[in-house]
Amino acid sequence: MPVIVLKFGGSVLLDERTLRLAVHEIYRWRRERYGVVAVVSAFSGHTDALIERARCASDGVAAPDHAIAALLATGESTSAALLALHLARAGIPGELFTPQTAGLRASGPALDADPVGLDVAAFTRALDDHGVVVLPGFIALDQRGRLVTLGRGGSDLTALHVAHALGARCRLVKDVDGLYESDPARTDPATGQRPRRYEHVRFDDALRTDGSIVQHKAVRYARQCNLEFEVGRFAGSRPTLVSAAASVLSRRDDRPKRVRVALLGLGTVGAGVFELLGQLEHRVEIVGLCARDLAKSRGLTIPAGLLTDDLGAVASCGADIVIELIGGVTDAERAVTSALQNGSHVVTANKTLLAQRGRWLESLANARGLFIRGSASVGGAMPVIECVRRRGPARVVSVRGVLNGTTNFILESVRGGMSFDEALRQAQQRGFAETDPSRDLLGLDAADKLRVLARACADVDLSAGDVECESLQAGIDRVGRGAGVLRHVATLDLRDPASPIARVGVEAVAGDDALADVPGAWNAAEIAWSDGRREVLRGQGAGRWPTAEAVVADVLDIIRHIERSGPAAAPINAQEPRAGGRAEVIHV
Repeated sequence: MPVIVLKFGGSVLLDERTLRLAVHEIYRWRRERYGVVAVVSAFSGHTDALIERARCASDGVAAPDHAIAALLATGESTSAALLALHLARAGIPGELFTPQTAGLRASGPALDADPVGLDVAAFTRALDDHGVVVLPGFIALDQRGRLVTLGRGGSDLTALHVAHALGARCRLVKDVDGLYESDPARTDPATGQRPRRYEHVRFDDALRTDGSIVQHKAVRYARQCNLEFEVGRFAGSRPTLVSAAASVLSRRDDRPKRVRVALLGLGTVGAGVFELLGQLEHRVEIVGLCARDLAKSRGLTIPAGLLTDDLGAVASCGADIVIELIGGVTDAERAVTSALQNGSHVVTANKTLLAQRGRWLESLANARGLFIRGSASVGGAMPVIECVRRRGPARVVSVRGVLNGTTNFILESVRGGMSFDEALRQAQQRGFAETDPSRDLLGLDAADKLRVLARACADVDLSAGDVECESLQAGIDRVGRGAGVLRHVATLDLRDPASPIARVGVEAVAGDDALADVPGAWNAAEIAWSDGRREVLRGQGAGRWPTAEAVVADVLDIIRHIERSGPAAAPINAQEPRAGGRAEVIHV
C-alpha cells in the first residue's frame, strides 16, 4: 500500500467546521488505496492567540521557551484530536498519534527545533491496522522528552520529515492551487494579468517566494534530502511539484469553478449530503432540491424557492451532477434516466436500482460520455467498489464480507446480551435501520450489494434468484449463539466467472477471522485476487455521515474529472517576454 502524507494548514482549517474538508481529502486518498498520514496545524489564528496569551501570562518577565512551546502545542493537539473524532463520525478508521506515539524527536532551540527522529515501525503498524494516522504538526519532543516547536509554519516541516522517513508521497494542502511567482490574489496593474503559477518549481526558486505559502525551513529540509513534494488546494488535481528539476511556469487558470449540483431526496442521508455540500460553496452550487414532503422539519437552512416536490423538473434541470437519494426503483430509474438524457452526471446510493437496472443506466451514461457513480451503494464509507474496480494483471476471485450495518449492529447487540427485538429498536433509533427493516433482516439488501459488486468485479450480471439468502433470525436459530462470533456474511465466488456463486447467510467466524472484529454498524470485506493477494477493508456501512461521505466523494471525483478534461494551456517558456517588452528570467 503506497502512503501519502497530507498536511492541513491553518489557511484550510479555519475552524472546527472546516475539519470536514480534511475528512473529504483523507477519504479521497483512501479510496485511491493509499495509507494516509494527516499532519494537522492549529486552527487559523489560534497560534497567534496562544502567543499573546503567553505574553500576557509572563507579564514582562522572560518566559521559559519550553513552557511557551508546551502552550503552543495545545493548538495542534486540539485540531488533531478533533479531526480524529470527525473521521470516526464519517466511519473512516484512523489512529491519533502524539509526538510520543510517533517517536518524533527534535534538537535545537525550543521554539525553532529541527526534527531528527521518527518511529517508523509505529507508523507502519498503525497504517496496516487502520489505514489513517492523524498527527499534530509543528511540535516534537527533545532528547529530555520536553515539548518543542519547529518554528512558525513548522507543520510543513513535520509533514516533509515524516514523508522522508516513510518513503512516502507528500502533499501540502493549502488554500491556493500551488505556488505562484507572487500573490495570486493580485493582478499586475499594468497588464491586468494574474501572476503565473508554477507547474514545477525548483527548490531554490521556491525559496525566492515570500514564505507565506510554504515554510522556507521546510523547503531547505526538502532540498537537503532531495525530497520532492506537492503544494495544492483541497480536492485539487494539478498541484505544484517542488523538486530539484527546472522550474516551469504556466498561465493556465486553475482556480476552481463552481459545478452545478441537483439533489433528489432529503431524508437522513440526503440531509447529510446537503449539509456537506453547503461547506463546498467554492466548488459546488446547489441548483435544485427535491423532497417528497415539503412540510417536514429537517433543521436545515434552505434558500427560498430552491426546494420542490417536482422530481422530474429537478432531475432534468441540466445540472452538471444529479444526486439520487430517493430510494426505490421506479421513480429513481425515471429520474436518473432523465438526468442522463439531459447531460448530467449521476451519483446514487441506491443499491437496489443499480442491482436491477445498473446495466441499462451505465450503457445510457457511456453513450453520452457521462458518469454514473454509486460508491455509497455498497459499504458506506468502506471503499470496496473503488478497490474491486481497479483492473490489472490480477482479477478478483472472491469477496467475502459483512455488507449490512443494520444486521451487524443487531448481532453485536445480541452478543452483548440484548434481545433481538430491543437490538432492532436500537438500530432504528440510531438511524442504522429503516422503519421497515425487512430487506436488511432477510438478506435482500446484502444480496443487492453482491449483485452490484459482481458487475464491478467481473462485469457479471446476477439476478435476484442467483443469490441464496438466509434471514438473520433463521441463521441465528440454525447456528446458535454460542458458536464463535456470529456474522451475517455475504459471499461472492468468482473463481469461475461463467458460474458465479453468491450467498448471504449467518456464519460463526473464529476470533482471528478478518470478519470477527467488526464493531456496531461497521462493514468489512476480504477481497481475494488471482495472484494470491488478500485485502481487508473496513468502514462504517450505515448511518447518515458515512453514507453521505461516500456520496460527496463521488461528487468530488466527478468534479476533478471535469476540471482535468477542461482546456489546457502549454507551459510558458522560462524567458518568455511579457507585456511592455520586459523579459522575466526564471532561475533554472
